[in-house]
Amino acid sequence: MTTAKKKKTGLKAPILFEQRAIADFAMPKMRLQTVLLNGEHALLRAFLRGWLSRFDKLHVVAEAGNASQAMKLVGKYKPALVLIDFDTLEGASLELLTQIRVGFPGIKVIIYFAYTSDDFAIKVVRAGASGFVLKSAESEDMERAIKTVMNGGVYLSPGFLKSLGTPVSRKGVYDKAGKILSPRLAEILKLTALGLSTQATGIELKISAMTAGLQKKILMTRLGIDSQAGLIKYAIKSGLVPA
Repeated sequence: MTTAKKKKTGLKAPILFEQRAIADFAMPKMRLQTVLLNGEHALLRAFLRGWLSRFDKLHVVAEAGNASQAMKLVGKYKPALVLIDFDTLEGASLELLTQIRVGFPGIKVIIYFAYTSDDFAIKVVRAGASGFVLKSAESEDMERAIKTVMNGGVYLSPGFLKSLGTPVSRKGVYDKAGKILSPRLAEILKLTALGLSTQATGIELKISAMTAGLQKKILMTRLGIDSQAGLIKYAIKSGLVPA
């Protein structure tokens, strides 16, 4: 049996969707997963749809050109995964993310973007997306993001959060006894205030979720704080993150 060869064109996709050989998309115990694409630019959605077609366990069920249309399609298809372009219609995209998290908490959401302001990026993190992918990353970064979130994890493009807030190295953060916190504890305070879960904090700091959780408990004891809201207020007061 012969296999039809795809025609080559002179059009080169952006690096995120570069057409290249991809390793086997193995996901243990995972059935066919449906995907919804949301983004203002049809050409970019077409590149992403073509890239996703390489994986037999992923099926794009619909595309939306705006947030309102996307929300209607989410309700209709209830896809396993939604990919959102956050470089277009930022406010509407943030509202879409929030509506999906509230109305359909079981749906995974990955956002992809080129650049955004600190304040907006922090709002996006706090809104609860499962994955954050930079458009400047290699295509394997999106692949890893999809594998990670579909297996229940959280994915952050390397270095995504380093540009947010104030670098810990520039701030002396003190506990309730007036002793300065270690850089690791200060970093956990910052990431927690940004809205990251214990699992996501562990990923960003390259430690296990268990270790991140234990260190968060140590941090709360050192600060005399017993709630997430209290940690956020302390981080804002310390100048690590904006309000």
